[in-house]
Amino acid sequence: MTKLISACILNLLVVFSVIAQQPPPKPAKVCFGILLTRFTEVKSEEGKEKDTSKILYVQNSLKDSLFVYKIADGILSEATAYSLSGDSKGLYLHAKSILNGGGSIEPLKITFSDAKRTVLVNQDEYKLFPEFYAKIKQQVGIKHSIISLFNLLEDYLEDYSINDIYQVLLSDSRERWGKGIQQSKITTQRSQSDLKDTWNYRYQYNRSGKLELVKGTSAEETHFSKKMSYLNPGLIEMNIYRNTEDRQVISRKVTYNPLKLNLLKLTEHIEITGKDTEVITTTTISRKIIGKPMSLQMSQEEVIKLVDLNR
Repeated sequence: MTKLISACILNLLVVFSVIAQQPPPKPAKVCFGILLTRFTEVKSEEGKEKDTSKILYVQNSLKDSLFVYKIADGILSEATAYSLSGDSKGLYLHAKSILNGGGSIEPLKITFSDAKRTVLVNQDEYKLFPEFYAKIKQQVGIKHSIISLFNLLEDYLEDYSINDIYQVLLSDSRERWGKGIQQSKITTQRSQSDLKDTWNYRYQYNRSGKLELVKGTSAEETHFSKKMSYLNPGLIEMNIYRNTEDRQVISRKVTYNPLKLNLLKLTEHIEITGKDTEVITTTTISRKIIGKPMSLQMSQEEVIKLVDLNR
């Protein structure tokens, strides 16, 4: 009897030892969603058109991946996967279309220089204030937060062919217009030639440390400008100018209430050179946090079902 009890105890010890040596289970991947509803009115010489569309952002708990789904007329029209990951060669932002086997854009390489307090995106250089540089290096360089990278590049996303990222609604950052970038220097490729343009950006801040003006110019012309107006604690106005190779000039007025965090209004005057055409677009965007979708990558049926449940 004593031998039997000893054998049972020995077997239990072996079992517990094996269990203790097994690695802990991996935590479940949790994803969070933000749904934007865009109401757009377009006025041109041809008349007036109205349209409603939706954008679904899905981000994982690690914050290194963001999937963007665009829905128009009840159909999934675009789906793009953004991810921020590092390897022995460096840190890269990847963007890939995941709809119908679409292609991907060239990855953007992110490099940090402590000595100069600069962030390089490929060869584009962003010189930051000391406190902001330390924060960006921690959030982007170490934690791989893709939203923090988009916060840094908010005024430059279109130059990297990153569209439909309404950063002011995607991120709740209260510091977005504080002292961040001192100056930057970027190069853009012309779409219809091999020529490139280099733009020097200058930043101005008011006595409270809030952003007043951003201006990106070359020796000949202005590529981008943004003037900030803090009308009251509940309303911010941005007047934005963007010139794309003199082919398209956009004057954009944006109003935003940081206290509500769920409404953005944009009015754009778009002039198309060569066609002598002016288009006026008014867009109102509302935001809704929808909790936890099942996964980052979803089928069209899953996306439409999720959107319909959160009307």
